[in-house]
Amino acid sequence: MVSNLKTKTDIQTAFFCLKIKNYYKNKWLLVICLLISTQAIAISDGNVNSILDPNVVKIDEAKFLGTPLDKDLILIDEKGNEFTLAEKMGKPLILLFSYYTCDGVCETLNQYLAQRLIELKESEPERDYQALTISFDKNDNIESLGTFINHRVGVPEDLKDHWKLSVMKNPEDIKRLTDSVGVRYFWSHRDKTFIHPNAFIFVTPKGRVARYLHGAEFTVKDLNLALIDADWEKISRAGRVIDILAGACFSYNYKEGKYTLSVPLVVGVASLLTGIFITIFAFRVKINKKKNEE
Repeated sequence: MVSNLKTKTDIQTAFFCLKIKNYYKNKWLLVICLLISTQAIAISDGNVNSILDPNVVKIDEAKFLGTPLDKDLILIDEKGNEFTLAEKMGKPLILLFSYYTCDGVCETLNQYLAQRLIELKESEPERDYQALTISFDKNDNIESLGTFINHRVGVPEDLKDHWKLSVMKNPEDIKRLTDSVGVRYFWSHRDKTFIHPNAFIFVTPKGRVARYLHGAEFTVKDLNLALIDADWEKISRAGRVIDILAGACFSYNYKEGKYTLSVPLVVGVASLLTGIFITIFAFRVKINKKKNEE
């Protein structure tokens, strides 16, 4: 038994069990000790068959909304070009964390983003934004990034001015960035994959977290409204009145993870406009009546 043990703790546990056997001659205590030793081996090998609670990687949105990002972080694209996070700011930014050896959800999420961005270009051709996919896997490099782009996702030609996929130049910066936006991830030894949140993070032109959209379920309308939320810092310009109305009439539903019509606000606005219309109408009737009497 001792020869199969891999750690000092396992050996100590085994000898403790033998002492129990010699002193007490109690087979039940020996069985218990052997079970403890077996569990120690399983843990040291990393082969624990347990189910991960999804809440472990759930983002605490209330805590991280408004958090500023480090603009000086350096990234590298598939061509080896370096750029800073600051270069992607100045307009709303869509941020997605993935890893490039993933053969499942990461590929799906990036393809989904491409589809929604194409739809956005068709429905809102004037909408200006940047999108950025960043790997949180320190083992990813330009080669794995290139493979992911060329064989799994593919960036449509019309989106290349808006969307980049990248890796961090300094792997130690990855956790600093993910921690700042509430993204936690773990390597599952059993499944041989990363467990991570499937979140699209919307960042303001000044580099603060404005909104999270989760999973491959949001519509192009949700995408557009999230960009409006992110762009709110400069939305007061006269040319963006329609955006102001859209941002006011729709509110983000945290439970459903999408934007829904703010019925109380719409009813209130409708009532206000009706009251204004009636007042103006009554005033004009009174003016016309005086003119007729004269």
